[in-house]
Amino acid sequence: MKNEVTREEARQILRKGILDMNVSRLIQMSHFGLMGNIVLSNKMVCVENAFNHISYDEKSNVITFSVEESQASYGAIAFLVNAVVEILGCEDKENPEDYLNVEIKLENDTTVKIKILY
Repeated sequence: MKNEVTREEARQILRKGILDMNVSRLIQMSHFGLMGNIVLSNKMVCVENAFNHISYDEKSNVITFSVEESQASYGAIAFLVNAVVEILGCEDKENPEDYLNVEIKLENDTTVKIKILY
């Protein structure tokens, strides 16, 4: 018999991972089929997008958050994993049972805020 993880067990695993966030865990997120919202901002621009797909390209070391549908990909936000200088994760203050937050600082003063529905 296959060992199945319940939804609540999966949530606890994800929550613990977010609270101890690092670059390796960020890359692992690409395997979980997560969805949510992502905001990339710096002094000149702010880009916001929903996502239902996270991919990591090992060759280029780029992680991409995009909206994937059966025919195409829409509204991708991507950045170099090597550019990450700080990464923090926490439960969402307003909706801790539904969302987890990740805040990433990149070396060029760009901030990436990710709100993950889980």
